[in-house]
Formats: sequence, structure tokens, C-alpha cells
Amino acid sequence: MNIVEKVKKYLKEYNVSNTLLCALSGGCDSVVMTHIIHNLGYKVIAIHLNHNWRAAESQRDEEFSKEFAQNLGIEFYSEKLPNDLKKTELVARELRYNFFTNCAKHFKCNCVMLAHNQNDNVETLIYRVFKGTGLKGLCSIPKHRDIFYRPLLEVSREEIENYAKANSLKYVNDSSNNSTKYKRNFIRKEILPLAVKINPDASGAICNLIELANMQNEIICNVVSEIKSKIFEGDKIILDYFLDLSEPLKCEIINDFIGADLKYRDLKRIKSYVKFIQDKHKTPSKKSVNTDLFLEISDEYIFKSSACKKNYDEIAVFGEGTYNLASQQVVLSKVQNVCDFKNARKCHFLNIDFNQKITLRTRREGDLFSPFGMKQGKMKLKDYLINKKIPRQKRDNLLLLACGNEILCILGVQISQKAAVKKGESCYKLKILE
Repeated sequence: MNIVEKVKKYLKEYNVSNTLLCALSGGCDSVVMTHIIHNLGYKVIAIHLNHNWRAAESQRDEEFSKEFAQNLGIEFYSEKLPNDLKKTELVARELRYNFFTNCAKHFKCNCVMLAHNQNDNVETLIYRVFKGTGLKGLCSIPKHRDIFYRPLLEVSREEIENYAKANSLKYVNDSSNNSTKYKRNFIRKEILPLAVKINPDASGAICNLIELANMQNEIICNVVSEIKSKIFEGDKIILDYFLDLSEPLKCEIINDFIGADLKYRDLKRIKSYVKFIQDKHKTPSKKSVNTDLFLEISDEYIFKSSACKKNYDEIAVFGEGTYNLASQQVVLSKVQNVCDFKNARKCHFLNIDFNQKITLRTRREGDLFSPFGMKQGKMKLKDYLINKKIPRQKRDNLLLLACGNEILCILGVQISQKAAVKKGESCYKLKILE
């Protein structure tokens, strides 16, 4: 089966819609994926996020992607990230997926095509093995999750490059892919060539392992789901039922229950929580999961509880006036024709819609923020504050102007793109009095 037939079979198997968003970086994989899907007769919208990491090269990638889409006769949409964000793979990944999700909403499309290939899948598994993983980790990259689809996941990099050559497709190369200081590049350039000396088809063997892991993980998930229906009461685990389980099932249930909340998840840590429950089940007890969460035993149940009950201060903001919160005084006033934002000290200029409920408060779980300069994306407020290196002890004391869980302004720090003001517009000035 050639590459086109594999993609066609994949799209049919998942019964995707006629309109597809293709994440187009400009690299060989995404160029080939977009070209094939377009030629199969689907309506394609190419979406590109400029991470703004590699200066002229990042701009080159965006311009190439735009030109490629135009030559295919498909719609193209792009955004550029602000250059003051922390440049880590974790932050980039979160912002990238936020961008994809927002594009899906904007274009009212529930299918985003990503160009991960078979080699990416193999490299991901090796990386996870060395970092430490379980059966779920051995499943590697999923073929489909939520709105995200990966039609090239069973296609090798060699097949993709051959298709590009056969169809005279040009693409750009990311210079950072040549540096072995990045772990995945090191795996690709240093480790896999050694693995071939043991097994010439090492990648094929790893792909078989991934397939087996997915099959076995599905069986385990079905079994665990059935057990959970018997031992859970709402969001609590019935203690007596849990204690009757075998050791492996106890570990699986606890991993499923708190694994995502742990900063570092490994078997030793999961076992420590199982042991805690077994040792302390006769008296009310609790064990820290992270800085904000406990695993607690009480009243014949196992459940999660907050590490501390925060006092969430909040007052409604209706318009111009002086507001007092958390021993701080804030003045909101209307101004006309602001032309010089940069020289305005210790104050913020915002566009505020008072037809919505606006509040002045401290931060809460689930708060979202669109930093000034980010056209459409959102990120967790917590991640933004970490990126800005604001100390943990100061984060809970920051005053926020909010509309629901969306933050319009972090006073003394930054405004949201949602509240951005154009030069010459009337707006509101927000200032903390000393």
C-alpha cells in the first residue's frame, strides 16, 4: 500500500469531515500531508503558528507555508507568538495546541490534521523508555485524540521524502533538527543507528511493540473501567472495596486517580500511595500529592482534597471609581485619545466591556490569559506567571481584572490582548495607588 492509499484508508476509517485543518509548518511531513489530503478532494485550510524562535528562519517558514498554500489554491491562516515567552518545548507545545484548538473553533471545524510520522512514533517511544514510562507510555503517539488526527503515523519518513521527490514538492528544513543537543535529534542521529546493528529492522520491531501495547492497554482500560464502576461513589473511592483489590489493580486505580496530578509519576511513587492507604486506612489520614492537593482517607472513603483553602477575594467592578481589595486601592477612570502607552507608568490602559460581569480579584484555578501581542491563543494564567518568573508567594497576591475565568489585566504586570486599546481610542485607565 503506497502513501496515498494509507492516508485515504486512514481518513475513511475515522470518517472525517469534508473540511480539514492541516497544521502546515513548511517542513517535508506537513507539506506532503497537506498535498495528499488536498489531492484526495477534501477542502483544506492550512494553519501555521510562527513560534518566533529562530528570527529570520521562522519568518521564512511562515512565508513559504503561505506561498505553498496559495499555489495549491487553499485558504491559509497564521499567527505569530510574542517574543517574550519562555522558549521551552513544553510551553511551545501548549501554545501550539491552543492555537490549533482556537483555529478549530474559528473555522467551525472538528478535524485538525497533524503530520507526525512513523519515525516520530519510534523516537517518542525510545525517549519515554529512557525517561521512565508504563504501558500507556509504550502506546506512544495516538493515531487520534479529540479533534486531532495523524494520518501519517504509519508512514515512514523515507516514504514521505520519496513522495515529495516524485511530486517535485519543495519544503523548508528546520536548522534546529540538526542539533543533537535536543533529545529527539540525539535519538534519531545517535541511538537508532546503533539499534540497527542489533536488528536491521529495529524501527519495525518498535512499531510492533507500540501496536501490541495499544491492544493490551485497551484491554486493561476496559477492565479498570468496569472495576471503577463498582468501587467509586461519585469522585470518591470506597475504601473497603479498594482494599480487596490485588496489588497491581490498586496501583492502576491510584495511577488513574492521581497520576496526572503528580509532578513526577513513576511506579515507586504510585506504590508509596498504595502503601499509605494500606497502612493508614484505620484512621483519618492524608498524604500530599502536590502543593495544592492531598490524597485523603476519611469516613470510609479515599478522595482528593485541597492542600489549603484559599481566601478568594473578589469585588464587582461597574465602571469608573475607586476600589479597595486585599489592602490595596485601585482607581479606574475613563480617558480619551491615549497616544503614548509606553511612557505610562504604574498604570494600564484597557478596553473594557461593562455589559459583561467584570470583577477585581485574586487568582483562581482554571484562570486563562491571552498575553498582549497574542492574537487569538490563550494559556493558563499559572503558566504565564511561571514563564514571567514571578515568585510563587507573590502570585496569590496579584490583583486581577477578570471577566469570568478570563483575565483582562494582571495589575502591575501585563494586560490581555482581549483588552488591547488602539491609539486614539477612548478607554479606561487602571492604576494601583501607592
